[in-house]
Amino acid sequence: MRVLIVGAGGQGGPCASILAHDKDVAHIILSDININSAQKVAEKINSPKLTVKKVDAADPTSVADAAQGMDAVIDLVITEFTATVMEGALTAGCHYLNTAFYQPFFKQFINDEPLLFDKEFREKGLAAILGCGMAPGFINVIARLYADKLNTVDSIKLRIGKKKLGVEEMLSPWTPGWSTKQAILDCAEETDTFAEGKFSTVPAYSGVETYDFPSPLGKMLVTHHSHEEPVSMPRFIGKGLKYCDFKYYVSPQPAAFVTAGLASEKPVEVNGVMIKPLDFLIKLLPGAENAFLNEDPSKYDYMDKNQFVCMIIEVKGQKDGKDIHYKIHLPKLTGNAHELNALFGTCLVNVALPAVTGMKMALSGKYKGVIGSESLDPNYFLDRFLATGIPYKWEESIL
Repeated sequence: MRVLIVGAGGQGGPCASILAHDKDVAHIILSDININSAQKVAEKINSPKLTVKKVDAADPTSVADAAQGMDAVIDLVITEFTATVMEGALTAGCHYLNTAFYQPFFKQFINDEPLLFDKEFREKGLAAILGCGMAPGFINVIARLYADKLNTVDSIKLRIGKKKLGVEEMLSPWTPGWSTKQAILDCAEETDTFAEGKFSTVPAYSGVETYDFPSPLGKMLVTHHSHEEPVSMPRFIGKGLKYCDFKYYVSPQPAAFVTAGLASEKPVEVNGVMIKPLDFLIKLLPGAENAFLNEDPSKYDYMDKNQFVCMIIEVKGQKDGKDIHYKIHLPKLTGNAHELNALFGTCLVNVALPAVTGMKMALSGKYKGVIGSESLDPNYFLDRFLATGIPYKWEESIL
């Protein structure tokens, strides 16, 4: 397999490292507009399979030129470049996958319109998979796994909580591990939800509830959060789904940024200079790529013991005339950090490993056109995912 990665930032490094450790992969091109960033990542991975190239994700021709002779393009840049990277992959005759998406797809899902480039990818016998990271991605696949156990599905609720137990964590600069700008906008923007079989828009930080996560998280405030799952699942899961939402824990730091107006892109005057508050904030916060470049195995034990992520999926529906309520607990994908590093050269696999798994499913030839990660066969996906050796288990209960 030959893979072009577009974006050497927070997820580009882990993705390239995973691919470099994969015996099925022959060649990886890690590309970025900032060739120095790509080169630093390549130097850390130090694999003969890996080369770097300067690519402008805003220019489909630049992407297409880099993708010539490759089998697949994994898009790990910010969502404003989704359409141009897709077009470049299509022109080069490559399968395509991203780990996040926004417009024009949100509008097309909500209005039940054809998806951008769906017809063109189908005509070329290619797959384009939207949102195949951790969330969206892995969480969608698991939701599909349990939806498939039911005859009809009434609702899918997604809840994500995070907690860091160490005191020093409170004084560390905030970084989400992916695009800092997009993460802040996800907190600040209105949210699309799906209720009573219809889409609606609700304000940021609305729908407040106290959710009881497994220990050590416990009870946490969660609110509606701008995300892909509530707009894609109604189309791709179907089965009469009437309700779908995504609620995220209220993280104090980005909440403070938003309420202070620092998530605004409207220029303000400061000492005679017009600046956008969001630009100022992004300049101060650490870049997502630093997580991979500065990854320190000596801190793995601390991370395993003090940093927790919990994803909960609740799927309600009917099976053989009986009401069934599944509750699935997904612990963090980055646990057992030393073992992950031995397998993949990094423990930061939570987004990149589902992406690589989805890419392999695209290359199987089974899928055509533009689809969501919840369109993938969940059993086959999970077989491929677990076959990598990742020490991962989830818990299910029937309420």
